[in-house]
Order: sequence, then structure tokens, then C-alpha cells
Amino acid sequence: MIVSDSISRLRTYYQRHGLKALLERALLFARRSISANRMVVFYWDLAKPNSRPATLLPAHLTVERKDRLQEIDPQDWQTIVNFWNPELSSRRLGERLGLGASIWMIRCEGQLAGYGWSMTGRTIVPHYCPFGSDDVHFFDFLVFPEFRGRQINPWLVSHMIDEFRAEGRTRAYIEVAEWNEPQLSSLRKTNFQFFGMARKTLLLGRTFVEWTPVPGRQKAKSACATVKKAEAADSARLASHS
Repeated sequence: MIVSDSISRLRTYYQRHGLKALLERALLFARRSISANRMVVFYWDLAKPNSRPATLLPAHLTVERKDRLQEIDPQDWQTIVNFWNPELSSRRLGERLGLGASIWMIRCEGQLAGYGWSMTGRTIVPHYCPFGSDDVHFFDFLVFPEFRGRQINPWLVSHMIDEFRAEGRTRAYIEVAEWNEPQLSSLRKTNFQFFGMARKTLLLGRTFVEWTPVPGRQKAKSACATVKKAEAADSARLASHS
């Protein structure tokens, strides 16, 4: 399945952009592979008192949260899936919604400008740290090219944080590839805090996480231990009320 999906994406990209662009993309992929898929992980403590006021979106921006495929306008759906490979995107997006993920769509003057995903209590694939029942995973954000450079992504992320804080959620996590400087720059404009740098390896059906020491930063191991303690406390609390 993974091989056929990759071939399908390459074929679609070649048809849309030509051989030169395809070769440039292949070189970019090779450079990214050299970094061994290391990710920068960020977190936001939603339960901690925060003096930051709630986000007031500018008048030209609106955000919608959709939890089911039936809630998404067909035109918006076509805009989203046609940006990459329509067949592959339709399948993946439908699967995510079926697993309980939510898609947050941001509009600029009524036009769909971008979107991001969230999932509460668990993740689509194994994460870098255990998740508590009220932890939230942010993932796969995209701003369409014609809307980039307008702070669309930071506005969307901040709005989502406010919504989850109002719901009483505990922590929010998001990770970005080490080479993705535009996305890293976007997150620096929010209150997300550095958690650690790590890479995942799948071996014999198990996921292994390797944390990279970063001078001057909190050790990921100790931070992860804090998460595990909080998760244990959540489990004990649930057990005592069962």
C-alpha cells in the first residue's frame, strides 16, 4: 500500500508540474531523508493558568470545526483533496474523520485559506510520548499558497488552543520536521513550548523513540516522565470513579 501510494503521488506530481519539478522534488526528498526524519516536538500546557487573553480573530477570518465528512461542504472537500492526489487524499481524510479526528478550516474573506487537524486522547499513529485522555494532538496543517504570508496558520492554531482550553483539555502537542523552517517559524509566533527533538523507529510492530539532547533545553526524558506521571494520575482518577 505504501509503495503504491508513493507511485501514485509521484505520477500526479509529474502530470501537474513536469519532469524538472519532479527531479527537484526528488532531490529535496533526498536531503530531507539525510536528517533521518527527526522531528521538533512542541507542547502547550492548557491546564496551567495563562494570562494570555483569548484569541479574537480579525473580522476577515473565520474558523469552522468539522467532525464528520457529511458536515464538510463538497466544494471545500474538493479544494482540500485536489491540492495533492485526489484519490489518496480522499481516502486518508475520510479515514481520519472515521477514527475521531477533527478538521479545522480557516476562511479568509469567505474563501477557504487553510486547515489543520486535531485528535483528543490518542493519535492516528504512535506518538513520541503517552497521551492522557484529555491531551490533544495537532497535526497536518496547511495554508494554500495564495494565502501564505498573512499569519493564517498562527491565527488558526491560537483559535484551536482557546477552544480546547474552554473544553478543559490538559495538554496540546504538535511536531514539525526539523527541516520545515516555515512551519517552525509559524509555531514560534504562538505560545507553544519546545518539548524535545526526536525520531521514531518501527521495529517488529513496536515504536521506539530516540530523543536528541539539545544544550540549554529541558531534557526530553524528564519532560516525558512528567507526562507519564500525569497519565498515571488520570488513570487512577478514572478508576476511582468507576
